[in-house]
Amino acid sequence: MRFATILVVLATLAGCAQYDAERQANLNAAAQARVAADDANCRSSGAQRGTPAYEDCLKRWENQHAQETRGHENLVNEMLNPPTIGGPVGQ
Repeated sequence: MRFATILVVLATLAGCAQYDAERQANLNAAAQARVAADDANCRSSGAQRGTPAYEDCLKRWENQHAQETRGHENLVNEMLNPPTIGGPVGQ
């Protein structure tokens, strides 16, 4: 019985490690895709790599991504911690 418990725990830990590796790979792929999309957007607007216009364009996209992230974080926070309306029930 003890062996079976240890086996289940080890299998669970192995599954968690595999999930973490897949999650990290997905995050890396998404980051690379975002960099490529930002680069394509800036170049399509006429900015050439290495120029101040290109750097400004990349900064604008970085700021937009940060704003979107903050918006998502705020939405999640509101969903998990809804504002209280009135006092406790029964008062």
